[in-house]
Amino acid sequence: MALRRTAALLAAMLFFCVSLSGCITVPDPAPATATSQGPTDPLTYVERLKATPVVKPTDGLASTELPQFVTDSRNIACIFTTSQAGNLNLPWEPNNYGNSANEAAPIIPVAHCQMANYPTPAQNDIVDNCAGTNIGYLGGTALLYPDHAEYGGCRAGVTAVEAVFGFSGAAKQNSGGQDMNSIAVLPPGNAMEAQGYRCAPLDDGVACANLADETGFFIAAKKYEIFGPDVPDAPDVKASAAPTSAAPTS
Repeated sequence: MALRRTAALLAAMLFFCVSLSGCITVPDPAPATATSQGPTDPLTYVERLKATPVVKPTDGLASTELPQFVTDSRNIACIFTTSQAGNLNLPWEPNNYGNSANEAAPIIPVAHCQMANYPTPAQNDIVDNCAGTNIGYLGGTALLYPDHAEYGGCRAGVTAVEAVFGFSGAAKQNSGGQDMNSIAVLPPGNAMEAQGYRCAPLDDGVACANLADETGFFIAAKKYEIFGPDVPDAPDVKASAAPTSAAPTS
């Protein structure tokens, strides 16, 4: 009798469970396995420039003193200036900027850097035929316009910075332009900005960019890079096999 009552009770319990939910036991989900984050892409020169504090407020084009600096190694000097008909308003060396023949040409804000030790330009970055000679397009200069950047240029002699500081970084009195000894040193970790351009000593060189469209350049003693939205993805870092000197860094 007791056996029959126990069997009946078990049958009733089974029917009750099935009628409600099937008495299915849902196992707890397995704990999520923590995944480690892989390496991230290094910051671009533009991102690094944006993160570098500016040590001098933006100067307008009407400023009587053109913002300029030299790196602590004296290998690179940069200036925020203007260009007219291809001529730079450059106090470092004589030029034709003020020639009356250029009065009709627009005045364009630019950032310009010169170097004492530098790589040679890659063939694809030569943008001038040097008055039809196709020779004399040398490295050691970089120019940033509102919409593009250039490395190198046509000249017969050394750059103004090369003439003053040479390979050793020891200053000499230069002739025909501003005394390079009067240019303030911009230490690493600081930036200078004017006319929408920002430049700063980074790594072993200097980076400058138009922050609005992220066009710019990086220059150093042994390599350079031109970057921007219109620059092809093909290798944009140029390393010279024979820099003008093995002397150092920015």
